[in-house]
Amino acid sequence: MNRLAKKMTATLLLFLLMLLLLQPQLLSAQAASITQKPNKADIKKEQTQIIMTVRTSPNAAFISEIALASREMNDALRESKQVQASASDYYYDVDIVLQEPDGAKHLRLEHTGNLWNAAYGTRTVLSTKAANRLLHLADGLRAQHYGKLVSWQESGQLLPNKSIFSVTELDSGLTFQVQRRAGSDHADVQPLTKEDTRIMKQIYEGKWSWKRKAVLIHSNDTWIAASMNGMPHGGDGIPENGFSGHFCIHFQGSSTHKSDSPDPAHQIMVHKAAGQVNPYLDSAAPMVLAKTFIEILYHQDTELLRLLGEELPQDKLAALESFMGSLVSIREQVPQKGKRAEPEMELGSALVAEINLPVSIHQLNEPRRNGYYRFLFKRESTNSPWRIQDITTG
Repeated sequence: MNRLAKKMTATLLLFLLMLLLLQPQLLSAQAASITQKPNKADIKKEQTQIIMTVRTSPNAAFISEIALASREMNDALRESKQVQASASDYYYDVDIVLQEPDGAKHLRLEHTGNLWNAAYGTRTVLSTKAANRLLHLADGLRAQHYGKLVSWQESGQLLPNKSIFSVTELDSGLTFQVQRRAGSDHADVQPLTKEDTRIMKQIYEGKWSWKRKAVLIHSNDTWIAASMNGMPHGGDGIPENGFSGHFCIHFQGSSTHKSDSPDPAHQIMVHKAAGQVNPYLDSAAPMVLAKTFIEILYHQDTELLRLLGEELPQDKLAALESFMGSLVSIREQVPQKGKRAEPEMELGSALVAEINLPVSIHQLNEPRRNGYYRFLFKRESTNSPWRIQDITTG
């Protein structure tokens, strides 16, 4: 072999040796390159989880919830537009939490399907498809959370005398058993056992009260929207239950023993239990709305107060909320039995109405006093709902 051939052979051997030495490093670099690519788990971690909840108030313990982890919805959120919005028409009972890497973001679902951030006054404008999907999910979750509006006539047949059924209070989520004992205008019921009486009294924070509570009645796989009071009265048919008397449960259209007309306080709670507060208020006449407003003050329900007073000036609404917190009671002054009440005004095609309602007021550390509330109502057309524009007292 000549010198040139030997040199070429040596060069080839050296090249092969270097290739063998470098191969592990190349393989290692290739592996490192592969591990740097995001896998499906990493992509999933980067997604925003959406949690939708339904409850009657921010402090309610009774909650229905659904979690949504959708690539499609995440894409819709990334492609959404952010606009300023100081006010919003949203579902008062639906809350949406976006669980993002930098923390949780609380939003309200608007009736258009967009999302409103009350803290920053911004609106997230979604695509029509994404907005409709959120509305569909909210409708399904609300239907699961609330009961059905069932008339008193039908409810009375579903819950005959001596029938036993459960009652779930919509804010606390506490449930107890009762038995219907009587009642022709509504159901007169009694807790079944001492333990049921204990749970019912816990709902009323250890003190019996005439205040109405939105409840769900469960019987034969049917959830019915209803309203109860928490005061033992009248006859006692279950002497061993620790409850002296009975209490009342009302349904859509039922009335009290003292009136042929549905009780406004019970009816707003029945519709609250059905998730139908807005439609109920939109269809109500000014006199019903005025009476309902007084009842909402008495029941100290902030969410309902804000709904009914949504068009009041903000400073007046804030003053009413503060006043409500100081109340022991506030009641409409009804005529004595045998005296006729003032007939309701004929509204016809009127777009403005004024209602004067006499009331009895008892505030903390103050003597009871009589006064009145004057309500100014307006509507845009004869087919539009009435709205409270102003309230004055005297």
